[in-house]
Amino acid sequence: MLKKILKWTGILIGSLLVLLLIFYGVVYFKTEARANKIYQVKVQQQTIPSDSASLALGDHIAGVRGCKDCHANGGIAFLNESNPIGLLYAANLTSGKGGINYTDQDYIRALRHGVGKDGKSLWFMPVQHTTAAMGNKDLGALICWLKKMEPVNVVHPQKEMKLLGRILTFLDKFPMFPAELINHNASYPEEVTPAVTAAYGNYLAISCQGCHGENLKGGPSNAPGEPPIPNLTATAHLGKWSSDQFVTTIKTGKTPEGRLLSDYMPWKTMGKAMNEDELKAIYLYLHQLK
Repeated sequence: MLKKILKWTGILIGSLLVLLLIFYGVVYFKTEARANKIYQVKVQQQTIPSDSASLALGDHIAGVRGCKDCHANGGIAFLNESNPIGLLYAANLTSGKGGINYTDQDYIRALRHGVGKDGKSLWFMPVQHTTAAMGNKDLGALICWLKKMEPVNVVHPQKEMKLLGRILTFLDKFPMFPAELINHNASYPEEVTPAVTAAYGNYLAISCQGCHGENLKGGPSNAPGEPPIPNLTATAHLGKWSSDQFVTTIKTGKTPEGRLLSDYMPWKTMGKAMNEDELKAIYLYLHQLK
């Protein structure tokens, strides 16, 4: 009797191992296919400015859109060596050692479409929430700033998806490939004029979607130790704040109720980069979301 139990236990364990190997084989080849997909995108023709006003505007946009948060000083680690999802550093966007060597068209392809020089999707670069839908003037100014960044010598290790990262990507629980999420046939306004309006707030608040969700209703925390992601719509707590209170919260990190914002919310860089009119525009947009 014991021999039969051991036999069937061995068969069961062996079957489970085979199924797991088959599952991982499917996960591996599917994620590899997505990582190596070539995107034939039509890159728009645009003259990139080089004047001082455009450089200043590009510097401002880089702060507002969060470019500096990730790519300053040659790029931070999104996923470091100990992370079970993978190994991934924000690119060194300068012309220094380990940096990129982009033409104007390469910049546009990456920032509009999330596609690199090799025609493949960038990894984990939130293009859909930062630069894809920008007006042409803003995009040109940002590229102007990128091209004039001081060279930094930083060489990052080769990017890698680990087992957990592949499974999460396969299940669409981790946005590894932004090129899959972008409308590559979209058209863009020549210029978006800054104004204290809900429409301009919508233009700016797209960057908030990366953490707070497409509908900005927030959700559970992304990882142990992180706080839940707040609902930013008018039906949530933020709907009770005035415009001035919202601006003060982002500028100081302290809510009208006296609560301190978590460091997972980039209020320090956001509050420094954005002027009051931009924050008031975002407030108007959020305040109309039901």
